[in-house]
Amino acid sequence: MSRRDTTMMLSSLVEKRLNNRVAYWASEVSFDRATPNERRIDYMGFKPFTPGYVTMPASVELGEFSRYEIKSCMEDFTSGHGLTFYGDVNYLVTTRELAEQLRVTYRLPRNINQVLTPSKKGDKLVPLFDVSGKCPSYRCRGASEMLYAMIEADGRRTRWKSIARDIAS
Repeated sequence: MSRRDTTMMLSSLVEKRLNNRVAYWASEVSFDRATPNERRIDYMGFKPFTPGYVTMPASVELGEFSRYEIKSCMEDFTSGHGLTFYGDVNYLVTTRELAEQLRVTYRLPRNINQVLTPSKKGDKLVPLFDVSGKCPSYRCRGASEMLYAMIEADGRRTRWKSIARDIAS
C-alpha cells in the first residue's frame, strides 16, 4: 500500500472512531498560526463534561480534548511535521509494523496515551501500546482556544469545498 493510501485508510478509521466517541471533531486543526511555532493536528475531538447527561456551565472547561496524529511510515514519522500532543488524551495512529519499529528503537513519542493501529480485520482502530503513565492530562491550552481552532479548521474546509464546487460548475 502506498504512503498516501495508508494515510487515507488510517484517516478513515480515525473519523469512524471520532464519530462513535465524541460530540465534535475537526481535522487539520492549526495552533499558533502565523508564528514560527505553528502546529497542525491531524484530528481533534471534543467531548463535553456532562455527568448524568446534564449540561452545566463547566461542561466546556471540564470537557475532554482528544488528539490523533497519523503517521503512515518512518519517513512520515521523521519528517518534522505533526507529533503535536497537548490534548487531554493523545493518540499516535499508525500501522502495526511502524508501531513495532518505533517501540523496539525506543522512538515512541512522549505525551501520548496510546498507539492505535488497525484491527486484524481493518475495520477499526485498536490500542497496541498503552503508554499513558501517571499523567492525567497533557492539555496546556484553554478550552476556548482549542474549540475556536476546531471551528476555524472546519470553516476553512467548508470554504475550500465551496470554492471547488464553484470551479466545477
